[in-house]
Amino acid sequence: MSEVVEIRLERLSAEAFAPFGQLICARSDEPPIFEGPHLRSWRQDFDVEGPTELMYIHYAHRPIEFSTLERHFQVTQTFVALGGAASVMVVAPPGGRESVMPEPDALRAFFVPGTLGLMLWRGTWHALTRFPATPGGACFAFLTDANTQREPEKQRTD
Repeated sequence: MSEVVEIRLERLSAEAFAPFGQLICARSDEPPIFEGPHLRSWRQDFDVEGPTELMYIHYAHRPIEFSTLERHFQVTQTFVALGGAASVMVVAPPGGRESVMPEPDALRAFFVPGTLGLMLWRGTWHALTRFPATPGGACFAFLTDANTQREPEKQRTD
């Protein structure tokens, strides 16, 4: 029997998202690694064990409902919004390979502006989809491990 669990939508900040991953943006706690006359750049903590794969993903607008979580241990998956569409990402804290499915009260839902990206730490549980905030959907550049689609641990939440 399925149980409906409501998750409070939270405003995204680097501090609030830190247990789950990292915002892809300028880092106020570090100086840029490179500066030029018209640019500054910061390295992000992307980490991968196998061949890197860059994908384009379009998520359709739909209700925020899901029944499956997944996590990955070989890559810090990264989602970078394209086109400015906001979305919602549902996550739960990472755990080791021996950890079990997170309890419903561990789930967090973040409103993600369409102006930045997110990187998930290895082992971070997440819903299989992103949930675009407006009709028309949302597009992302998705940086992952080429083997990730065969590697995820998926568990139903119902």
